[in-house]
Amino acid sequence: MDKGQPLREPVDAAVLVLASEARDCRLAVCAGAGISLPAGLPSGAELAHRLDERFQRVNGYVCADTGDLLTVADAAANLDDGLAAVQRVVLELAPFSTAPPQLAHTLLALLVAENAVRLLLTNWDDCVERSWRRVEYISAARNELEAEYLRGQFVLKIHGCCTQPETLLITSRQLRDAPLWTKIYFQAELAQSTMVFVGIGDVADYARLRITELAQLVEHARVRVVSPGILADWDASAWKTLLPDLPEERRIAKTADAFLDELAREWVMSLVRELRGPAGTEPPQCTAAVVEAFVELTALEALAWLRRAAVGWSVGESVVRAPGTVSALEAVGLLARKEGGTSTIRFLAGSAVAIEEERLEVVICRERLTSSDLETVFSDRAGRVVGRIGPRDDVHMLVAASSVRGPKPRELRGIDVIDPDAAPDELIGGEQQVSIRLTWVDEVLEAA
Repeated sequence: MDKGQPLREPVDAAVLVLASEARDCRLAVCAGAGISLPAGLPSGAELAHRLDERFQRVNGYVCADTGDLLTVADAAANLDDGLAAVQRVVLELAPFSTAPPQLAHTLLALLVAENAVRLLLTNWDDCVERSWRRVEYISAARNELEAEYLRGQFVLKIHGCCTQPETLLITSRQLRDAPLWTKIYFQAELAQSTMVFVGIGDVADYARLRITELAQLVEHARVRVVSPGILADWDASAWKTLLPDLPEERRIAKTADAFLDELAREWVMSLVRELRGPAGTEPPQCTAAVVEAFVELTALEALAWLRRAAVGWSVGESVVRAPGTVSALEAVGLLARKEGGTSTIRFLAGSAVAIEEERLEVVICRERLTSSDLETVFSDRAGRVVGRIGPRDDVHMLVAASSVRGPKPRELRGIDVIDPDAAPDELIGGEQQVSIRLTWVDEVLEAA
């Protein structure tokens, strides 16, 4: 999977505007099947041909246009119990539940976890939800009941999901008369947010109506359209009919991967700017060294590193914007100071950083914890380290914790650890004992 460009690479001015909206919690992304084409899932036309071929042997099925998915689905759904048959058969024609998540999927999951975007999906696959599941569980509302009861940040599967065949919207009638919860959520996000459409070549009837209505009240309905050919193919685009006066600067001619990578880079760069300090000032050499190492990461790598380092954050709570994150990175720079300069700093996979040959696992705590709570946190983290890089005698952790009830330990000796992420059949050696050395961020900063 492509991991995107390093954070240091520039972004377009249009992305600066959208990142600002994201920081104000006013950015929504409505993504469609186009983002999943790189995962090997078929286009609408290809899926239409496969569905037509499957129904050719069904009594009473006749279709005039076998290259249009809606037409094929309508013809099949007109048969007795045809809709249920279409909803189930179409999911057998492509690996919607097993396709490998791509860069766009994972970045969307991370941006949802960071509360940077509100995400509405019209595609049926669950690549976004699966892309980050080993680290954090991002809930999805696939029906009215889930939409009503889920709280916090979650993905809205407004056209249904492969994990619930009966929720799939596939016929022209379904898309014209979409479920009430779909209309309500779409209208609410469109009215209160800047909405970016990504990977959507056509727009459902219920959405067309609302976009047109809103465009009459709000200039261009605060819409952006992302598609590689949106500028070159504008005259033939469904979007020209819907929003004929959409300015060129709101037509973003990029792939989903490229656009979301830029948006995620700019989201993370707000942390880098805070770390550097006020504009027009030079940061200390040790801070500059941290920045130089950090911006070599891609947005995918940086967001994954930060959210793995975090302890106690829920989906929808930003680690990028947390004060403790800046403090932890500042402490890394201070620990790298040496006479005459700064030691080499490298950010490693997982949530670790290397200062010369010294490896530190960074732990950023969200809640006020007791010493016993922290011991559990440290033991779990050490287990993951051992599971990832192999047996070792000790693990050194750099800990950012706003406050700790009770004395701060300096070392935990002979701790029994086990990788909490490992499958049962992988735990051949059982528990291992390691010593955990602890360095506290606040003490590093106070001593500077």
